[in-house]
Amino acid sequence: MTLVTTLSPCPMCAGTSILYRIPRVIIGESTTFQGAEEWLEAAGIDLIHADCDRCIALMERLQNEKPDLWAEDIGH
Repeated sequence: MTLVTTLSPCPMCAGTSILYRIPRVIIGESTTFQGAEEWLEAAGIDLIHADCDRCIALMERLQNEKPDLWAEDIGH
């Protein structure tokens, strides 16, 4: 099983991945937000960084156009 995510996984998503023993996570981008990647790696989960320009552009657009939503979404 592989989990594919647009953004670096938050602690809740990382915990779910660990709980359900998902062995691989493909991360669309982690430049706009660094999630709980160290925790995933410590649990033995293989992380693949796609460094997708479209994902980066999408997250940067969200940050610029809706900063309140972005802050709420990442728990600030």
